[in-house]
Amino acid sequence: MRLTEMAMEELEELEEALHNEKEDSPYSNYSQKIRIYKEMYRRLEKTEDEKGYFNYVRKKLIFHLIHYGTYLKMQYEKSEDGAESCLKAALRYDNTNPIAAYRLGFLSYKRQKYQAAMDYFQRAIDCQQKHKESDYRLSEKQLINAHLYLTNSALHLAKQAYERIEELPHDNQEELPNYEFSSLYERLRDSDRHLIQHAFYKISERESTTCSKEECEEVITHEPADTIVLYFNDRNIRLIFNEDATTLSQEQGDILRHLLTKSSKVSPATRMTLHYCFSAGLTGEVNGENLRQAIHRLRNRMRNCNIAHVIETTRFREETAYYFNGSLPYIVMYRVDEGIGYLG
Repeated sequence: MRLTEMAMEELEELEEALHNEKEDSPYSNYSQKIRIYKEMYRRLEKTEDEKGYFNYVRKKLIFHLIHYGTYLKMQYEKSEDGAESCLKAALRYDNTNPIAAYRLGFLSYKRQKYQAAMDYFQRAIDCQQKHKESDYRLSEKQLINAHLYLTNSALHLAKQAYERIEELPHDNQEELPNYEFSSLYERLRDSDRHLIQHAFYKISERESTTCSKEECEEVITHEPADTIVLYFNDRNIRLIFNEDATTLSQEQGDILRHLLTKSSKVSPATRMTLHYCFSAGLTGEVNGENLRQAIHRLRNRMRNCNIAHVIETTRFREETAYYFNGSLPYIVMYRVDEGIGYLG
């Protein structure tokens, strides 16, 4: 049966079934969920007496569009069109969303569509303070990068315009303006080099720095002994320990990153502090059982890499909580441009 032919109750039941099913792969049912939320949104948009439920559906739709768009861009080399489509849809439903605009700017810049990139980065900067959802605001590093990409986009456009001027036919006796562009080219090279060299965060128990993709790959190639390495690369999320490796889902990667970098015995992670790791977390649906199952799955994946027991269970403010016990050193690496509230 088509979604348009289903009653609202049937759509809700289908959403619940998708939410509860065991996914074969990360985000395997996100496209289905998006279609359901779009249909629910279409119907609820016309009603005046269910604004609360409408806002719930809208939030879920935007959340899934942004997450799925990011997943498509990361997971498959040839899925940037799909990522762009999801992120543009997110902006249609939430036209002041800074992270969606930022991601679109990054995709446009990568494709050398500098006018579009400039427009998107300017939009992200303008929307940074306007947006009510802190999870979708840019991190400090992303905001700096947005300004750098905006500047570079303008410089690329100026460079292209200057090169076209030189190609135009003109009277040899006509003196064209003598623009001095050597400093522009130098600044453009420097800015691009800076963005490449600081494309990734590299976080350990000792320090937090930025580095290039090449430096991340060097860590993977020559991984330090007895060290947990968590790498959010451009295709998947890798967990590596003493040459044993496994792939994590986005949820598992986000939870482990939080546990490694932000949890401790005195400040353990709870369902509230980890809510951003779950698609349900945007509307406060994460409960203790959701978190318990997620931690159980994560521990199983870590056992695949022969990582000893490093995630402890405790009680904190009358609920079950978890923390990294610090028994092993770690390195976490992820793209600055992939950051979102739950990633930053």
